[in-house]
Amino acid sequence: MAKLLKFFLFVLLLGFLAYIFVYIGELDDKPEETEITDVDVVKAYGDSLAQIAVDDTVSKTRASELTSAFEDFTVTVDAGIIRLEKSHAVLIVKNVANFKASSVLATDLNGNEKPEFWVAGWQGKNYRIFAFEYESGNVRAIRFPSVMGRQRLGYAGADSLYLEKAAIVHSFGYENDPYADISSGIRACYYKYGADGSFVLSKTLDLEKDNE
Repeated sequence: MAKLLKFFLFVLLLGFLAYIFVYIGELDDKPEETEITDVDVVKAYGDSLAQIAVDDTVSKTRASELTSAFEDFTVTVDAGIIRLEKSHAVLIVKNVANFKASSVLATDLNGNEKPEFWVAGWQGKNYRIFAFEYESGNVRAIRFPSVMGRQRLGYAGADSLYLEKAAIVHSFGYENDPYADISSGIRACYYKYGADGSFVLSKTLDLEKDNE
């Protein structure tokens, strides 16, 4: 009787062990279910990557556009087209062939409540400066002074146009100027724009090139 009981317990133990092995095997074969929170994280990450791709595309397509604003005026240059607007109403559109703008400025330098708009850049190998002034619904062209005389000695291109306080500055590279303290460098010509529409060359600075 004792032997029969031991045999019965042994068979029961083997059956229990077999059940455990089968159960563990089924768990290993069962595919892991992704929780909702995991799905949300993956989706959010994917959406972020997609948004980055969209932003990069937009920035690349708008890379050629330069714009500047003053009060309710906006001047924009894109692909050689100069566009001036007041409160989103178009005042002028000027198409300049083969023109690549490098500076677009909007300001009122002389404080006469007649805003000025300055657009500078390259048309082929020539540096061009276009300027306009607005008054009572009309836009007139401003003739920016050319670099002449002493300032032009050794002219070597690399022009730029920018504002500094109440002056508009035309800078450019120069080389081998025998009369300059710095024989080669950057020359900055500071102009004052008067209320009567005239320009006065207030000062000229010769600066060393930044050799980075």
